[in-house]
Amino acid sequence: MKGLIVALFLTITTAAFAEREIIVKSQLTNANVYYGYGAELDHTAKATLQNGSQEVVIENISNYIDQNTIQISVPENVVLLSYRFNTRTIVSTQANPAIKRIEDSMKLMRKLLAAATNEGAITSDLLDKTSRLIETYSSAPNKNLTTLEMIKLLDFYTTKVQAYRNTLYAIQLKKEEFTEQINELNTRLYQVRQENGGNASKVVGEMILQLMAQQVINTEIGISYFTQRAGWIPTYDMRVKSIDNSFKLAYKASVNQTTGLDWKQVKLTLSTSNPNQGNTYPTLNPLVVQMFNPHIYSEMKNRAAAANYNRAQAMNKFDVNATNTGAAEEVDEDKADVSDYLTLNESQLNTSFEIDLPYDIPSDGKAYSVAIKEESIKATYKHYSIPKLDKDAFLLAEISDWESLDLLPGDANIIMDNVYLGKSFIDPNTTMDTLNLSLGRDKRMAVKRTLVKEFSKTKVKGDTKTETFTYEITVKNNKNKDVSMLLKDQFPISNMKEVAVKLEDDGGSDVNHELGTVNWKVQLKPGESRKFRFSYSVTYPKDQKFSNLR
Repeated sequence: MKGLIVALFLTITTAAFAEREIIVKSQLTNANVYYGYGAELDHTAKATLQNGSQEVVIENISNYIDQNTIQISVPENVVLLSYRFNTRTIVSTQANPAIKRIEDSMKLMRKLLAAATNEGAITSDLLDKTSRLIETYSSAPNKNLTTLEMIKLLDFYTTKVQAYRNTLYAIQLKKEEFTEQINELNTRLYQVRQENGGNASKVVGEMILQLMAQQVINTEIGISYFTQRAGWIPTYDMRVKSIDNSFKLAYKASVNQTTGLDWKQVKLTLSTSNPNQGNTYPTLNPLVVQMFNPHIYSEMKNRAAAANYNRAQAMNKFDVNATNTGAAEEVDEDKADVSDYLTLNESQLNTSFEIDLPYDIPSDGKAYSVAIKEESIKATYKHYSIPKLDKDAFLLAEISDWESLDLLPGDANIIMDNVYLGKSFIDPNTTMDTLNLSLGRDKRMAVKRTLVKEFSKTKVKGDTKTETFTYEITVKNNKNKDVSMLLKDQFPISNMKEVAVKLEDDGGSDVNHELGTVNWKVQLKPGESRKFRFSYSVTYPKDQKFSNLR
């Protein structure tokens, strides 16, 4: 009797608890996406709570989160007793329409392939029978064929065989085409199934809360957490108009996410900070001199290489599928853009771009371009050339006061007069007052570097050898406007006492002896050509050989 009462009590308690389990679906409202990889996702969920304690299961949570970063917010009249994160596997009961279409296409292709194979077999049989029939007829002992009859028979045989063989060739081409289409459909079917389409299983995340309310109440629950399955990297459009030398910099973001949730109508915040980096300040430890150990050196080298590889992988997680067609879309300056809905928040450590617009970003691992802002920048243009390394001259845009632009390292499209010219790279990690942006090669500037042989010689004296090198650089402005150019070259520097380097003639350049460079600031009028010459000598022991002398 006592056991029956206990069982009845447990049954009633379990039923009562089951009635108090509430399942609600959350809505992703905001995504704070970090530079590189990482994002903080904010959800809201609405639930009707009963008086007392109850369990609330909140669905539509990412299946990959950092559980140490979970933050739950409830109203003051609701007590959060406990919470836990859970993942579960669900199987879709509805067939994916895309899979059905692919499977139907594959059935059709297989039927066509089977029909072509059957047609080929029939044609091959006819060809074989025709050959045997003609051979039997012409070699029969009671057939005395005249020459004219034999010619007609051969003509008939040739025409028939040619027709059959042409038919077989056409059938073979069809079979190859059908087989290729079936293989492509198989590949596509595999891709769709990998994307959790059709009846495939899918892992979903959910948050299980234990809440206590003092009365029946309609409440809103807030959930936020950090996930590494999202991130962004900057990209830029550098737009130049040659008619007035105006320069515009369009700031964009390639946003990527594989959180398991399709972001629908989500407000984005793009942050320049990276929470994956260590935040503990460095300290110096005593530097103890040790004997060289090749094994330790090799291990340290491998560790450094592994660390660099991991950093590179983190920055290359984005699958950018955009291509440039060669022409750029013209910008309407009066047209409203994202910058009208952008709020810029700057703190001591980072900058955040809050975009007050809803975005749809699927969880497919692809990069989606998000426009941030466009700045009209005052730029000074000059040409830059190191003919020793590259025979072309490069057009640079010099930008001062660039610190206020909140730039990050990233690729940049070069667009001049609404024509796409290629890609460059913006690297703001510099201590210089001026930021130089490369706008590409200017083929209308001719640069040539030659070794002047009559002034380059080798002289041996005693135990030493002296080599003298003389170079001449010719530049010509083939443009119809004045050009300012920075021309650079170099001479070797020595850190060995037995090797002496002397700059014999600097050619009127600015010389940096520490770096071993010669620099000319050149002003060229349209069609003007100028020559620059410099010379240096290297003295070293004649029985030794050295590299990088020129």
